[in-house]
Amino acid sequence: MATILIVEDEEALAWVVTHCLRKAGHTPIVAATGAAALRDARMPPDLILLDLGLPDLSGAEVLRRLQATPETARIPVVIASGQLDAAAVVAESGTRAVAAILRKPLQLPQLCAVVAAVLRAPAEWEEWAGQRRGQVLYRLITEGSNRLVHQVCRRLEADRPGGPPSSVAPAPSWADLVHAAKGEGLLSDAEKRVLAAGPVVLGASR
Repeated sequence: MATILIVEDEEALAWVVTHCLRKAGHTPIVAATGAAALRDARMPPDLILLDLGLPDLSGAEVLRRLQATPETARIPVVIASGQLDAAAVVAESGTRAVAAILRKPLQLPQLCAVVAAVLRAPAEWEEWAGQRRGQVLYRLITEGSNRLVHQVCRRLEADRPGGPPSSVAPAPSWADLVHAAKGEGLLSDAEKRVLAAGPVVLGASR
């Protein structure tokens, strides 16, 4: 289905993620260093799964170089990192540098669901990032817990024309998302009202 570049220097974790993504029908490629990631990104892959703690280059530097190169600037990036300041790294790299952040330890079902959502709508991700509601959602998927990131991606998928397969469990409602984000201290009162206003429909113009 998609070629996914896994940038991860922990061999055991890279193997587990590779196995998971391959079972989902994707073609995973592993790069254990930032230099290898920048080289392999020139293929280009459909998505990059990036660890920030690499042995040679910082994740921020890898992001910066990816964004600065026309051939790689538009590849969607999902951060998978144990670094507590991952959101700050992303903020320094630009608000559209990544599509989502997942914190280690990873739960593979959540990872696969987020990857699937990002793969289906990388262009639309940029479109709604310029909207007020989109900006609030972007903060949730870069600053929220893995569970919240997963919930947001499931809701966005459910709001796409056609929605997810009928075999997939029902997505949380927008009210559920507001409640979950409020519980994590990520929404002001004004942002709660903005988020509860209705769906951000991905792919409606395509």
